[in-house]
This record gives sequence, structure tokens and C-alpha cells, in this order.
Amino acid sequence: MSDSNQSGSLDTIKSLYSKAKKNNLKNDISGILIYHKGNYLQVLEGRVDDVDKTYNRIAVDTRHRNIIKVINIDIEQRIFEDYNFGFTIVKSSSEFEELNEYLNWLKNADNQIANKLITMVENFIRTIG
Repeated sequence: MSDSNQSGSLDTIKSLYSKAKKNNLKNDISGILIYHKGNYLQVLEGRVDDVDKTYNRIAVDTRHRNIIKVINIDIEQRIFEDYNFGFTIVKSSSEFEELNEYLNWLKNADNQIANKLITMVENFIRTIG
């Protein structure tokens, strides 16, 4: 999670989203990126080295500040790999609704690690409503 250092202009956010999606797909990173009212929530999944390199790049990016690594765990299976073809940008109310439906579906799997992540994402989404 982090706070944006830039104005929330649509062009600025589109540029950031486009670059994030391109880099994450290139590096076999799956996950989600959500922006709301100056805050980002990003979930990164992949090989440990790839995720660490991506996180380190994000950590020095001057477009945001107050970066907090909330959860850093090994998982047996990616949570968002099958969601919207890997890495997705959530930027509209319909996409939030689709993500909510996906999270509810995941809850039925009753995976404790996945449920911790789902709770974090759901709490962030609730602030959007």
C-alpha cells in the first residue's frame, strides 16, 4: 500500500497502470492494482526473486510515498493468476464489483492465507464504496 505523490489526474493514473501491467506481465507477476483517492493497493504474486525485484523498483519510485508492505508470504498457488488474465488494474465500479465476486468465490476455497489477503483487499475496497 502507498500514498500517491501525484495529482489523481486520469492521464497520470492511466500511464502508471499501463506501465505496471506491462512490467508485471513481462516479469510473470500476477496480482491486482487498485487506486482510490490518492492511495494504492497492489498485490504481487510470482517467483520470490521476481516479486522482490518488482517491489524494490516500486519502493524507490518517486510517484508515491509511505510504502507499506502489509503481507509477505509464500503461497502454494497464486490467488489472482486466473483473475482477468493475470495482472489486472481495477479502476471502475464495475471492475470493483467483478473483483468482489471473484473474492467471494475464492472465500469458498477456505484457504487461510488467501482469506487474509482477501480481507485486506475487501477492506480497501470498502473505502471506495
